[in-house]
Amino acid sequence: MGAVKERADPKNPRPWRVVRARGAWARRHVTPPLTPAEGEDDTRIMLDERWCAGAGMLFLLCGSLGWPAWAATPSRPDTASLYRRALAYEARNTFESRRRARECLEEATAREPDNVSCQLELGGLYYRMGFLKLARQRFERVRALNPNNPEARIGLGQVWLRDYLKYLDLGSLDRSIAEFDEAVRIRPGDCDGWLDLVPLLVEKHNPRAALAAARRARDADPARPEALLALGHAAFRVGDVSTADAAFRDAIPRLPREVRARFQDIAPVASERDTAALRRLPPTEREEFVRRFWKEHDPDLTSLENEAQLEYWSRVTQAYFLFFNPRLREWDQRGEVYVRYGPPSEAVYNPVGGPNHFQIGEHGSYPMNLLVWAYPDLGMVVSMQDRLLSGRYLRPLSLEQDPDPAPDPDSLARRVDLLATRGGRGVFPMFPPGAKPLEVSGVLAHFQGSKEPRLTGLVEVAGGPSDSLWAEWVVLDSTRHEVARAQRTLSPSRCDPAAWRAGDFAADLPPGEYLAGISVHGRDGSRGIFRAPVHLGPAAPALELSDVVVSCGSPEVDPATGDRPPAVRLGANPAGRVSGEGPLTVYFEIYHLLPDAAGTSRVEFQYTVRSAERDPRIWIQRWLAPRPSLPDISASRTEDQAGTLRRQFVTVPIRSLPVGRYRLEVRVRDVNSGGEAVKSVDFVKQAPHTAAG
Repeated sequence: MGAVKERADPKNPRPWRVVRARGAWARRHVTPPLTPAEGEDDTRIMLDERWCAGAGMLFLLCGSLGWPAWAATPSRPDTASLYRRALAYEARNTFESRRRARECLEEATAREPDNVSCQLELGGLYYRMGFLKLARQRFERVRALNPNNPEARIGLGQVWLRDYLKYLDLGSLDRSIAEFDEAVRIRPGDCDGWLDLVPLLVEKHNPRAALAAARRARDADPARPEALLALGHAAFRVGDVSTADAAFRDAIPRLPREVRARFQDIAPVASERDTAALRRLPPTEREEFVRRFWKEHDPDLTSLENEAQLEYWSRVTQAYFLFFNPRLREWDQRGEVYVRYGPPSEAVYNPVGGPNHFQIGEHGSYPMNLLVWAYPDLGMVVSMQDRLLSGRYLRPLSLEQDPDPAPDPDSLARRVDLLATRGGRGVFPMFPPGAKPLEVSGVLAHFQGSKEPRLTGLVEVAGGPSDSLWAEWVVLDSTRHEVARAQRTLSPSRCDPAAWRAGDFAADLPPGEYLAGISVHGRDGSRGIFRAPVHLGPAAPALELSDVVVSCGSPEVDPATGDRPPAVRLGANPAGRVSGEGPLTVYFEIYHLLPDAAGTSRVEFQYTVRSAERDPRIWIQRWLAPRPSLPDISASRTEDQAGTLRRQFVTVPIRSLPVGRYRLEVRVRDVNSGGEAVKSVDFVKQAPHTAAG
């Protein structure tokens, strides 16, 4: 077609597209109200209508006077007049004006079935009115007349996409992609055509093709924010985190306000408490609150990018392209669920046996469409209702339970590869798409330093002598700003040097709330992540016990040098695995012992091993058939020493224990002061052939 000017001329087709205007499916070229210079304005149409009425009266008058009928018969409007009149009716954008525009275009196409402009305009009008089958027939007519007409291809792509979104027919998705693909083949410099393809290729699980389309859209119009959004979305889906982060941060500030708010709003994934706290803040403090929220939910604290936030932006982009309604300035329940939990594993339209009517009090039963999204890994099934039969889905109506979807807590707890916000309102993967996950075990332990609390991080990952693995750790304070960072190469584990690599980190920090994370990287691009919150309390004047840490054998102690006290080097065993005959070795420190008059401190400590296995049976089963209790392993002793600090390791025989999960409880009593302290640690007894140490 080439470059076509906007003219009300059916012989020269007006460029017509149905695309995502600001992210939703809407007219690309919205017909402006026509001026007298461009066509017929409202006054002219009203005069035409009055003229037709007057002509009818004149016809009747001529007949009554005996004049020939042909003398009063007005000439029928030609196709061009009908086309111009239809455009003017469409510009009014009312129910009645759209009906009249349809009548004009139907008459015009009946007179000239091969008129491409009228067929395209009528197809677009049918599409906006919801008559998808009629719209498809008009676009197919144009395609038959000219297979290289890009507007017909775009129109068919839109119709098939709308059919896919309603009926979830993958065949419709394939047809939509094929039509859009033909459109950009015909007109390769069209940014919108490439944008049309991006979300569909993501739906088709072809992110690399989506990335190629997004790059073509960006090249066609580098300044368009939607093109940058598509680039960030597709880049993240292939695992290019840095490109995605740069594209999103460039695009979001340039979006229209109502669209930009969707990317900046944390309400869909934040708890009610966080949302209420955010709304109470003055506008100048809200940006910092949002930054802190996302940093708190950053899977990898050591990386420059926030993978959870990028995942959220990617989901928002997909929902914006597919479900956003520009007239209502919002998406329906599909978009709400999508940005919180991502695409479902399975989606069913009007499932067999599902409700297809809803009741409103005593006013009768009304038909509805039902859409069901299943997330089996989260133990969650989400039902959405189209109660207006308009394709807009809402939450189910219920007075008995909260219709807001939420994952099953037990299912979520089993997914260590997922990170959930408070209350499970949002769930994000720990790794970006395409990452090679490493299974990492980590633990944080609190000790007392010479002046401040000392936080120790231990990490362990599977790896042999030929594996090159290194780890980095970061500690964030309560405002989620970085206060410590370190990096080191992992060394062979003392538990099993041939199978595991381990490392430890430490930082002296003021008392407070912290979030620590350790990231492990492999030479092949593999990654492992450990993160956990920790509270460091101030040193108490009374008896105090450090955290109890499982160690691979007895810790190594570096002697004191100058003002530096002796340093204990633990053999990292953060998973607490003990095999075969054992034994179990743990390390802890005792602070603030009270010496007697002779300067001698006396400490008594006792340890007890109990099963930590949870019986998953219901209470009646546990009552009728209780499991046999395992005998507790317990021992105690008393030690005398000089000074107020004692570094202690304990070896516990576990030969008699069967394979399972256990808890070691350590109870310490200061004989001189009478003070007591208790701490515990979990460990796993494994069979010899599966153990690490």
